[in-house]
Amino acid sequence: MASPTSGNGKQPAPKQPTTFYFAYGSNLHLKQMKRRCPHSRYIGRARLVNYRWQINERGYANVVKTDGYWVDGLVYEIDAADEAKLDINEGVSKNAYAKKTMRAQLFRAPGNLYRRPTSWIVDRGGPAKILRQAKEGTPKQPEQPQHWVQEVLVYISLNFTTDSPPKEEYINRINFGLADARALGMEDDYISNCIRPFVPAPARPQRTLGAANAEKGKQPARGLKRNASPRTGEKSPARPGRAPKRPDNQTPQQTTTSRPRSQTVPRRPGATSQQNPPQQNPPPLPPRPVPPLPPRPIPRYRDAPIIVVEEYHFSCRSI
Repeated sequence: MASPTSGNGKQPAPKQPTTFYFAYGSNLHLKQMKRRCPHSRYIGRARLVNYRWQINERGYANVVKTDGYWVDGLVYEIDAADEAKLDINEGVSKNAYAKKTMRAQLFRAPGNLYRRPTSWIVDRGGPAKILRQAKEGTPKQPEQPQHWVQEVLVYISLNFTTDSPPKEEYINRINFGLADARALGMEDDYISNCIRPFVPAPARPQRTLGAANAEKGKQPARGLKRNASPRTGEKSPARPGRAPKRPDNQTPQQTTTSRPRSQTVPRRPGATSQQNPPQQNPPPLPPRPVPPLPPRPIPRYRDAPIIVVEEYHFSCRSI
């Protein structure tokens, strides 16, 4: 059987093998993933069961085997060139991380983001902006059912597994990655319960790439000075065709000159100044009338009948 050929008579180039890469640390940030793996494509969210998220003693993210826990992340499709760059960034040759395939529970991305190049998503404002525009244009689509993926590449540190604080420069990178992961569907409960004990939240919420660029374009320019012409003693001319407005009642400007005390004009005797008339004392007020005294009460006597009882004593003597 002849092999298929293209229209120009040449055989199509064989498809390069790709790998599903599970990101759970700073590679959650799509802008960083675009720089490290320019050929990567976004597949969706995934979950590692019976693993726990941590910051190890090196100050970077890691997953450790722990029953009853899980680790959420994003899945990218990468080629061999991107995988080689990841090996360098993750320090595989220095035994900082080891490559391991794990079984992950995959949640496929929506149709407008599934298998989209990471550079395409970043150049159009980030995942939050793309999903927001999709919701405004079309009704919400149900999420694709979950399924199992056997070959998911995970970079795991086997030599450094002690819980430790993160590096200062790593905090911002993790927070930017969490902002993109939250826009793509990562649950807030997982972030607050599994990641925030290690990585503090930023002072203000991290903005997505599209919101940051939009606000940056609205900010006014600072430090600009207007070029003003040097001032002269001449009066500024009025605009051509317009005469300066004058008030209706114009009064001549009164100028006052100060005279020395020796040149003051003496006043004539008996003349009074109209400006400062002599002050006169007000007339006295009339005396207030004294109210009359109330009349004295007149004693009154009531007539009462008097009953006089006379007693007579009779004695009978015998003769």
